[in-house]
Amino acid sequence: MVIQTLAFVLLAIPAFFLASTSRSLGEVCPVDEPEPGFDFAPLFEIRPRPECFDWNGDGVVSVADWTLVILLRNQAFSPTPWLGTPTASYTPSATATPTTTPTPSFTPTRTATPTPSLTPTHTPTPTITPTPQPCPPDSGARLVVEFENSAILSHATAEIRGELLFPSCQAGPALAPSYSSVLTAPAPAHFENLAPGIWVHHIAVGEPAVGQVQHAQSMVIGGTRANRQRWRLYSSVFTVTTASDGTDSGLSFRSALELANASAPPVLIRFDDGVFPPGQVSTIVLRGPLPTLSAGHVTIDGRDALGNTWMRVIDANGGPFPVLAIRGPYNQIIGLVLRNVGGADRDVLSISSPAAFGNVVEHCLIEGSATGDAVGIDNHAGEDFASKSNVVRDCVIRGASDKGIKVTAGAYARIERNWVLHNANGGVQATLGGRAFARDNLIELNEGATAQNGIAVNGAHPSTPEDPALFAAEGNLVRANAGAGVLIRALSAAFLQSNFFSGNGRDGGRIQKVEDTGSPSLQANGNAFVCNQAAGFAVEAGSRADFGGGPFHAVGSNLFAWNGLSLARPNLLVLNNQPVSARANHWEHCIQSPGCEDVVLERDIGGTTTGIGLEPALPLALREPPRIQAARPRAAPAGALIRILGHRFFPSSPPTPTCVRDANPCYQGICVYVDQVPAPVEAATPTTLFVRMPFTCFKPVRLEVRTAHGSDSMDYCLIE
Repeated sequence: MVIQTLAFVLLAIPAFFLASTSRSLGEVCPVDEPEPGFDFAPLFEIRPRPECFDWNGDGVVSVADWTLVILLRNQAFSPTPWLGTPTASYTPSATATPTTTPTPSFTPTRTATPTPSLTPTHTPTPTITPTPQPCPPDSGARLVVEFENSAILSHATAEIRGELLFPSCQAGPALAPSYSSVLTAPAPAHFENLAPGIWVHHIAVGEPAVGQVQHAQSMVIGGTRANRQRWRLYSSVFTVTTASDGTDSGLSFRSALELANASAPPVLIRFDDGVFPPGQVSTIVLRGPLPTLSAGHVTIDGRDALGNTWMRVIDANGGPFPVLAIRGPYNQIIGLVLRNVGGADRDVLSISSPAAFGNVVEHCLIEGSATGDAVGIDNHAGEDFASKSNVVRDCVIRGASDKGIKVTAGAYARIERNWVLHNANGGVQATLGGRAFARDNLIELNEGATAQNGIAVNGAHPSTPEDPALFAAEGNLVRANAGAGVLIRALSAAFLQSNFFSGNGRDGGRIQKVEDTGSPSLQANGNAFVCNQAAGFAVEAGSRADFGGGPFHAVGSNLFAWNGLSLARPNLLVLNNQPVSARANHWEHCIQSPGCEDVVLERDIGGTTTGIGLEPALPLALREPPRIQAARPRAAPAGALIRILGHRFFPSSPPTPTCVRDANPCYQGICVYVDQVPAPVEAATPTTLFVRMPFTCFKPVRLEVRTAHGSDSMDYCLIE
């Protein structure tokens, strides 16, 4: 399947939504219409026939619907540290053997991090009891280890082994805490009755003898389905053997980049496990700009001998240049710390040029730019939101003087499961024709400058004024930023679905036209705009906003409540001479039942109230049971932030108008249980619950959502 271009290009063009040439859903395929209300799943889950479904919810089926089949099904760890207990029987040796399968020299932990160059205020997370329960009788885990690209080296062989680092349940003697074997391409290796928990896996490729040694952590889950550990094979491997950036003995990181640019792909750059011991932060201080990574299919693996990330630090030493500049395709950066860039408006990580597509940056800490962004993706880097998108995943992004992540000048980026915080001029932005898809991120505490918004989308590129900036945001927790939760301005288009905007210093959201530019457009479904200092959402003159039942076919289910904490501002502020549709939404002052439009107009909406479509205006709480559709990720470690997706996540009764989160695991009468264990609910929209996992998955269990009006449940801790 070839995914064309982002549907939100068309979102900014009203003619698209009203085009008589597009066929209706029923005229294309015999597929049932979604039920009334908010239907989350079709937008992001793969279905057998995408040409038959109205993926973008605009009421018609067209080529634009294909663009939302964006293959976002990878389930990896949250950036939240794992809160577990090391295995009592695991006693690492003091001797390290760096050449093949190193024996760690310290007590392992996932929470070990390098000394940061900044001191952010982290958001407190619920206390998780770390003591695991006894393993159930059927919790033995199966594991398949395989090469993912054995076709390029069809006779490769490797020593593989793994050890349990942190048990997710107390395993008896029948469950193995380790495995080892020889893996020969193309046949996989199978292991049975492993103890569930967090494991570290090792590989040392012997044939061809290029020096490939790698380590990775993963969560291994019991049950009938097999866990999988996939290893990529490399034609060329360069091992960094010195932390110096000078000309002394050993292969420097600088020299490894130079060699990678000139070698046959795929290429691996790794760090010697003896020179860079596990659990010890090793810093390479740069003496000048590194060579640009212009080649393709290069992996830079910064994980240590226990699979820990953030142990290998590349520090620009305040120099006016990026720590790492990527200009080639399909490169992968894993587990590094990139930091401390100086002036000249330089980003810490720069991905730029039309040749820079399909790059993946994951499990990295990227911080500290004196004048630029932490991550800059620009100059037409990327071509779509599928295989050629640049991806930033499971990273912590902090401490930039400008944006945490900026996508600009026609570039494409997927931004998934990151923690973006303490960036002075805002969290994530698409601007100058940039295209961003942000999913399941925690974006908070961005403050210190003038555009300190959580999310921003901001206009077309000057050379292509007809090409708007585009932003799709789904499942993000956007809170406590000093500006707006989301700002949409100039010629741009935004699609907001199931995001939680709370505690922001200005509006929860604002859309505004800028002189001599086109009008910005918005479709919003299933979001919560609550407890923000000014308006819940402000619609300025010249903007087109659809919160439900309007020209962009939004279905509503947004929540507007308890905004205007420091000023007398309403939940929805309309400063617009165009009609605004906000049908089928939930309002603070609509208490008992639908049909309270007069109350909403008087108490929830400010500014121009003429022409606002509200029917039906819905109360905060409805007497309907919850309905679960899915959960992301499909399995999680203790403390991870998971999203439960569905409908009717309403309080049991009209909630107390307070914006202070108490210690109760339930949230306004909405309670979540995983295997009967309470899971703290951190936030809620009518369509999404943001929940902390109370323990590390050990086998498939039951996840349940309860309110006073009923409950629903689903299987959880599943292997793909």
